[in-house]
Parts: sequence; C-alpha cells; structure tokens
Amino acid sequence: MPNEPFIEELWGVARGLFMPDHPWFKGIVEHRWTREQIVLGEIQHYLRVRTNPIFFGYIVTNVASERNYALMDIVMENFMEELGGEKTHVDIMLQMLDEAGISREQADKADPAPGTLAAIEMIRSGCQNRSALEGIALLGFVEAMHGGPDGAAARVYKELTGHYGFSRRAAATYELHAEQDTGHGDRQIEALRKYATDDETREKVRRAVRLGVEAFNFEWDGHVQAMTGERAVYWSGKTGKLQLRHPEVRLPKD
Repeated sequence: MPNEPFIEELWGVARGLFMPDHPWFKGIVEHRWTREQIVLGEIQHYLRVRTNPIFFGYIVTNVASERNYALMDIVMENFMEELGGEKTHVDIMLQMLDEAGISREQADKADPAPGTLAAIEMIRSGCQNRSALEGIALLGFVEAMHGGPDGAAARVYKELTGHYGFSRRAAATYELHAEQDTGHGDRQIEALRKYATDDETREKVRRAVRLGVEAFNFEWDGHVQAMTGERAVYWSGKTGKLQLRHPEVRLPKD
C-alpha cells in the first residue's frame, strides 16, 4: 500500500506512549484507583475537553483558509461529531461529575494539574499554528488508540460500569469515544497516508504526531497527579527511553 512504511513509522512513535498502558487507564482496568480518585481524574479530563471547540475550531479555520478541499469533509465530519447533536462531548463528560455531585460551575473553578496545563497549551497551540493536515496528524493516532473495541476507552468503560459501579450515564463519554474515535482516527490516518507524500510534508506530519502523543500523555499524567497529589507523576512510556534526532557533538579534544 502506498506510503505504508511512513504510516508504520508514525505508529512506532504512537506505540512508544501506548495509551492503554498509561497508569490512568491501566490503573482503572487493574482496579488500583478508588471511585473518588477516578472522579478527581475526570475533573481534569473535563478541564481539557472543554477546550475542544477551540482547537477543533482552529483546524476548521485552517482547512478553510488553505482552501484544502480534499481534507474539508474529514475535518467537518469530525467537528460535527464532536460538537453537534443534542449533546456535545463536553455535555456527556459532565454526566460523570454530576453523578459525583459536582456542577459545571464547580468544575470550572478547579485547578488544572501540571500535566493538564501542558496538554491544553500544547494541543491548542499545535492546532492553531500548524496546517490542517498537521492538525489531524496531531489527533489521529491518539484517537485511534483511544477508540475501538480494544482501545483505552472501551477497556475503561467496562470497568467503570462493572467493577466500580458507575452508571452507564456517568461513563457514557468512554462508550461514545470507544465507538467514534476509531472512525476519527482511521479517517485521519488515511488522509495522512494519501496526502503526506513528499519529504517536507512528511517531516511536518512526523513532528505533529509526536506533539500529539506527548501532549495527550501529559493529559493522562495530569489525571494521576490530581488523584494522588503527587507532582512528580510523568509516565515515561513503554521503554522509558528517548530517541531524539540531534547533530553530532564535536567538542575539541585536549
């Protein structure tokens, strides 16, 4: 399949921070967190998700200003699924907080954890200051790991409504994302396969994918920081190692 080696390279970047293995998701699946801790994490989730209209709006603005008609349908379909309908994704998220006796006004006054702050600024800036194709690259692999029958959202939904005893209404955001995010991710990755065909575009996409997986990893870190009260909670991924491209250091020898 054309461009498949490049897509597999991008998947390699994403799998280095494989979302279902993050302590936020894995801790729920392994029943390590309490119900109260999960709600504290979901407050952080809300603080980030309430910015979705901002960064989706930037991608829509960019695709229109670029007159990128090839991407327009994909961007608009994702935008309408996220923000259209009787309830937006933010409305559905608030159902968990409502079950815990927390109003939207109270949640809005909560302090974002360090990871949450980093995620919000990275995602918003990334979508604002990059092309529409880079914007969907930032989101595509994250949504692909979140969605699907074996994705992070489906695993969490099962445990929230089973072991933890939350209602389906409270956990509905994870049921929704398990269904929708796999479609979002697949459509966006297919667009990258189709349109990131020259070296310059591939490099921009490569950097956007890395920005996206790092930003959302910080978001999940923020959940655990808020739940535990520990600042130094930063998940280092599956290997804990970094592979950074950089020039060779050539200090003069004595």
